Amino acid sequence: MPDSLSDEETQSSLNVITHGASLFFIGRILAKGFRFVLNLILTRGLGASLYGIYAYATTLTSLAVVLARLGAGKSLLRFLPAYADDSPYRNYLVGLAYLTALLGSVLIGAALYLAAPAISGATLNNPLLVDVLRILSLALPFSTLIKLTNEIFRGLKKLEYQVLLADILHPLTQIGVVMIALLLGYSLLGVVASLALGSILVCLVAVTLLYARTSLRPHVSGGQRNEGAKEFFSYSIPLTLKDVGSVMYSRVDILMVGFFLAESTVGIYQVAFLLSGLLALPLNAFNQLFPPVASQLYTNGEIRELQSVYETVTRWTLTLAIPLALVAAVYSSELLLIFGPEFSGGAVVLTLFAVGQITNCAVGPSGYFLMMTDHQQLTMINQWLLGGLNIVLNYILITELGVIGAALATASVLSFINIIRVIEVWYTEGLTPYSKAYWKPTTAGILTAVFMSGLHQLFDGYVLLIIGAPVGGLLFFCIVFVLGLEKDDREFFNRIISE
Repeated sequence: MPDSLSDEETQSSLNVITHGASLFFIGRILAKGFRFVLNLILTRGLGASLYGIYAYATTLTSLAVVLARLGAGKSLLRFLPAYADDSPYRNYLVGLAYLTALLGSVLIGAALYLAAPAISGATLNNPLLVDVLRILSLALPFSTLIKLTNEIFRGLKKLEYQVLLADILHPLTQIGVVMIALLLGYSLLGVVASLALGSILVCLVAVTLLYARTSLRPHVSGGQRNEGAKEFFSYSIPLTLKDVGSVMYSRVDILMVGFFLAESTVGIYQVAFLLSGLLALPLNAFNQLFPPVASQLYTNGEIRELQSVYETVTRWTLTLAIPLALVAAVYSSELLLIFGPEFSGGAVVLTLFAVGQITNCAVGPSGYFLMMTDHQQLTMINQWLLGGLNIVLNYILITELGVIGAALATASVLSFINIIRVIEVWYTEGLTPYSKAYWKPTTAGILTAVFMSGLHQLFDGYVLLIIGAPVGGLLFFCIVFVLGLEKDDREFFNRIISE
């Protein structure tokens, strides 16, 4: 009876996570498609050099958004599920998060505005970068509040609203305003100004939707202020430092490429990075509702179920990521050619990113597992140590190998941090996401890679991509099916079919 109950609870948790993953996956597929269109419009409309300036500026402002939130979004992911029965306290925490994000974004936006000339002089040394940074700094508070509102919907397990805002409305607005700017004859500055205007509009919609579709009424008054603020910031501040470290190891590469190389190289590197982000779709999908589910299971002491969910989600993540990684690695030149002939030179960069991302997916939600089991200080240390390592490796390898050295450094650090996370989860909680079942997707991946590589002898260019990608994906899943589904997989799919 206990085993049966445990299996039932595990399937229930997997249903919650997979429902969120399905919503996220559909939304993110749309978002990635919209983002693909947006960057295709930008690369074709601006060219590699101007696009490189845009990419460099948006990377800098993404770091500013991380700093401005002070980890407020991650705190809400932890505490909104934990205090599901205490509405006044949840309202206070959300109000504190909004106040923190607003004040932080205004201060950091002002600093970025004033520092823009110095940043340009130290990196690309282009006056256009100064103007772009200043425009984006004015829109920083709105961008920050959009991100925070999305995290609130995620913490409430209302992913349909997060998908609507983050994956549909925001990118569609960006495409619309950019196309209008380009059709009116504007170049880089007009495009960036239109994107800033789009962020203001989306922010207003996001906050309105929060009030209309949830019972949350944020405030920062009441008798729980001292206790709530202490709990909130003791969790959020380490995660802020963790997020800064995360940007250091994941995006310091493009900052250093801009420091050592030309803006056109920044543009090529950014396109390869964006394409490699498609590989993380399965992981990001399952990560949407894994944190609140893991938080509840851990708080309730249901460790056995937590282990089962952790193992199954990690295996599913890797299985879905492998065919995407094969397309990015085997057909890298063909993918980059879509953005223009000058971008195809980033094929090796894209291949290295694909290796790093498949390692990222192979460890599943281990980073969130550490955060949801109250090891946020450990995740902060991880990110800062590895962020520092990434800076050192990028400096050494960029000076020796150029843009390929930057990709090699970042892919290596991404792989290393994920190995460390799995070891830390095992050491702190005694849990591991792995089982013998992993030989099946691994074997299918090796056989599919051989087949897809062989198609180079028959086709090339866009024809190779159009034929090889879908056929390779179908072959992969056919092999996995022939090798046999696991018990958890069969039970889950049987339940989905019966419903």
